[in-house]
Amino acid sequence: MITILKQCKHLGLIMFKRISELFKPKKTEPKSSQISLDDLPAWLDTEEQVCLTLRSEQFNDSREIIEKSRQDIIQLLKDFGVEEPSSELVHPKVEQVNRLNLPQFKKKVEDALAVEFAADDEAYYQQIAEMINGCFKAYKGPGRYLHHLYGDEVKLFRQLMDQIGKELNLLTESIKNSRIRLARIQSVRDGLQQLRSADDELASAASIKKEMDDKKADLERRIEQLSRDKENHQASSEYHAYTSALAVFDEEKKKSLELFETLDALIRTALPIWRRGLRIAQDEKKKDEEILLDHLIQTAVLQQYEDPEFTRLISSTSRMLFRSIDDESIPLKNSFEKSLFVSVESYTDQITGAARGWYTLEQQCQQHRDELGTHPASVAYVSFESGILEIEREIKHGDEEAGKLTGRVHHLEREKEKAVIIIRDEMKELSDAAITVAGIESADGEE
Repeated sequence: MITILKQCKHLGLIMFKRISELFKPKKTEPKSSQISLDDLPAWLDTEEQVCLTLRSEQFNDSREIIEKSRQDIIQLLKDFGVEEPSSELVHPKVEQVNRLNLPQFKKKVEDALAVEFAADDEAYYQQIAEMINGCFKAYKGPGRYLHHLYGDEVKLFRQLMDQIGKELNLLTESIKNSRIRLARIQSVRDGLQQLRSADDELASAASIKKEMDDKKADLERRIEQLSRDKENHQASSEYHAYTSALAVFDEEKKKSLELFETLDALIRTALPIWRRGLRIAQDEKKKDEEILLDHLIQTAVLQQYEDPEFTRLISSTSRMLFRSIDDESIPLKNSFEKSLFVSVESYTDQITGAARGWYTLEQQCQQHRDELGTHPASVAYVSFESGILEIEREIKHGDEEAGKLTGRVHHLEREKEKAVIIIRDEMKELSDAAITVAGIESADGEE
C-alpha cells in the first residue's frame, strides 16, 4: 500500500507537464505564406492527421496512468477487509453498518471498473467519465462510512480516483482543443465545398444566361422581320383592296344596325297592343288566338326577327288585333301606336317589310364577313399579328425566367461571400494568421 502511495506522488509531479505542449500550432509554413485552393484539401488532411496524432499521444500517456490506477483499485478492493480494521473505537452500530456495506461497495466499484476500453479516443473519454461516475456513486453510497473502519484503504482509494480524475481533466482539455481544431478544419472544408459549388453553379448560370440572351436577341430579330413584313403587306395592292372591301362591309353593317333599330322600335310600340289583345283572347276564351298572340310575343321578346314564323304570326294575328282596335277594346294611347296601327295592310307592311329588309341586309353582311375573314390579305395580316403576339409572349416568359436566374445568381454570390469569410477566418485561427488562401476574395474585397 505504501508503494502505491509513492507511485501516486511520483505521477502527480509529471501530470501537468504535458498539457501546455498539446495542440501548439505547427508553423511548418513560412510567415505570411499563401496556399492555393487546389492545395488546401491536402493541407487540411495533414492538419487533421496531426491533430488526431497529438490527441492520441496524450491519450496514450493517460491510458497507461489510468490503467495503472484502475489495476491498483482492483487490487485494493481485494485487500479491503483482509487486514484487521483500525483499532480506534467506533460505535458498534457503525461497525455493523460498514461491515454490511463493504460487499456492496466493492461490487459497485468492480462493476464500474469492468470496462473494455475502446480504441477510439472520443469513446474512451466517455467510458472514463462513466467509470469515474460509477466509482464515486459507490463511494457516496455504500462506501460513505467505510473510512471509520478502513481509513487507509479509503484514503488510498480516493487518491487513486483523484489520479484518474486528474487524467480525465487532461483528457477533457485535449478533447476540447481537438474538437475545436477539428471543427475549424471541417468548417474550412465545408466552406471550400460551398465555394466550389457556388462557382460551378455560377458558371452554369452564366452559360444559361448567355443562351437566354441569344434566344431573346433572335426572337427580337424575328419580331422586327415580321413587323417589316406586315408593313410591306399593308402597303400592297391586295391589302388596299381588302381594306376597301372592309370599308364597304362597315357601311353595310352600319345600315343593318339602323334597320334593326327601326324594326326593334316598331316591335316595342306593338308589344303593349299585342299583350292587350292576349288578355282579351284569354278573357273571351279564344284559345287559338291566345296561342298565336302568345307565340308572337315570345318570338318578339327573344328578338327572333329572322325567323320566317315571325312574319307569319304578324299577318295571322293582325285582323284579330284590329277587330279589338275597331271596337275600342284596345284603345290606341299615343301617336306611335296610332301611326303603326292605321290599317291591317299598313301595320303588316311596316313590320314585315322592316323585318325582311333587315334580315336580307344582315345575310348580305354575313356573307361579306365570311369572305373578308378568308380573304388572303386578312389571313396574311392575322398571321403576322398572331406571330408577333406569340413571340412577345415567349420573350415575356424568357424575361421571367431570366429574372429568376438573376435572383439565383445573387443568392449564389452571397453564399460565395459567406464561404470566403468562413475559409479566411478559420484559416486565420488554424495557422495563427500565418497562412492565407490565394485566389479568394472576401465580401469587403480583401484577398
